[in-house]
Amino acid sequence: MSSERPEDELLSLVKARVPIIQIVSYEVHRVHALLIGLANSCARKLYVWDVVRGIRHWDPDTKQFVVDDEDVSLDRAKVFFKELRERAIFLIEDQHETFSDNNNPGDDKPRFYKWLRNLALDMPEERTLIFSQPVPQLPVELEKEVHVMTLPYPTAEDIMAIHRKVCSQYKYFMPGTEEPPKPSAALLEAALGLTIIEVERAFSLAYVKKGQLTDEEIPLIIREKEQVIKKSGYLEYYHPSEEFSDVGGLGNLKRWLGKRRRGFEPDAKRFGLTYPRGILLLGIPGTGKSLTAKAVGSQWKFPLLKLDMGKIFAGFIGESERNIRNALQIAESLSPCVLWIDEIEKGLSGSASSGSTDGGTTSRVLGSFLTWMQEKQKPVFVLATANDVSQLPPELLRKGRVDEIFFVDLPTAQEREEIIGIHLKKVRRSPDNFDCRHLAEVSKGFSGAELAEAIQEALYQAFDAGEDLNTDYIEEAIKHTYPLSRTMGEHIKRLREWCKAKAVLASESAPEELALDKQTPRLAQESYNNPFIV
Repeated sequence: MSSERPEDELLSLVKARVPIIQIVSYEVHRVHALLIGLANSCARKLYVWDVVRGIRHWDPDTKQFVVDDEDVSLDRAKVFFKELRERAIFLIEDQHETFSDNNNPGDDKPRFYKWLRNLALDMPEERTLIFSQPVPQLPVELEKEVHVMTLPYPTAEDIMAIHRKVCSQYKYFMPGTEEPPKPSAALLEAALGLTIIEVERAFSLAYVKKGQLTDEEIPLIIREKEQVIKKSGYLEYYHPSEEFSDVGGLGNLKRWLGKRRRGFEPDAKRFGLTYPRGILLLGIPGTGKSLTAKAVGSQWKFPLLKLDMGKIFAGFIGESERNIRNALQIAESLSPCVLWIDEIEKGLSGSASSGSTDGGTTSRVLGSFLTWMQEKQKPVFVLATANDVSQLPPELLRKGRVDEIFFVDLPTAQEREEIIGIHLKKVRRSPDNFDCRHLAEVSKGFSGAELAEAIQEALYQAFDAGEDLNTDYIEEAIKHTYPLSRTMGEHIKRLREWCKAKAVLASESAPEELALDKQTPRLAQESYNNPFIV
């Protein structure tokens, strides 16, 4: 994604005599404003055609669009453009359906595509044809002739302009003046990631409800942003309350994350550091990977976005690639932020056979994601988790895609003691009243999630007996729990062997040896086949 300002990028394209440009954006007014500024810079006249109002031109004197021809047919727009003899920019709006692959019997798409290809070859240098549409859609016939640029989300400067507009509409001025109050950096930052229309709606709604637009209205802005993000279908905005103190053990990982947090400080950039890219957490289910992701967002005080890779994939050709681009664009607009991808292997498994199973969609999505990971300039920290290393594409496991790969193993005795204490505090019990060390010893091979469930089971038993929770109840619950380490001991052993050479231990202590129970019943789906293990 280009770091160049859209104004500068467009001006460069026009000066370079690019004949046809496609601008991808939902924001019609921003596109108009951009092209009006471009027309002024290039001393050209701006014409606009859409299917409702026909052909109009921008009048700089009246600052209005003036109708030239009310004929709304695309053929008329083509003739009008061909007959132009002046320096001009001609905008055609919302033709993405015309460019789609959904060919209808008897449509005239081939002739239209041929006309554009010929136009690209013979376009006079003083004229430029621009298409604006909400989605990037191009037929294969025009991929080489058309330059595609995506309009980024509004900047803090753009949002400040909308703030002034809304304040003026509601006559919300500073006392004794007709000047709107200057918005704080926090208020502007809260609106990042929204389109101009969404920002205006959020500000207007906040003012109507509270009668002001200050930092006190930030929760209302955030709530609007959450709704917009949820509408995407593949992103979710989290408000985590977890801290690193809620995560038992994982000392190496916590220390590493503490150092990387400083990489987002202004001094770090001046020192020569680049923004941290992210990490991949490999490990056994229930060992705290997702909890760590939530804690990072809360501890760093960054917005936490959860990306569902499974929902990225859609049924229409090209839609999955568009979804991943949109998701990453939203993440960049909210930067600095944490992008959490839980169980990433479920969305990217099968990339190796993608060409024969899904037409290469998974491979293209993976390629887009990995390219973005390597080249992103915005402070977006990616935290991906995975349970099954055998389903991960090898490209993701290669060093350089992420800053580090951590292996989250089963907690050691000391870590289990810490985890038991954390969960006892969550149920309003003091760990000092329990023999946590003994409980840690009898729970060898338990994950953090299994320890939490054992405490919950003990609570039920104690409540049913009319007694308070004590060590005996928890010990009894532990003895009646069949941990994952017993059913999948061989799996864990092999995973540990693979991670010795490929990953860094998240814990400070070496993992405990597991006593494999060969009599443990297993389901067919619990068998383990890891192609990375030789």
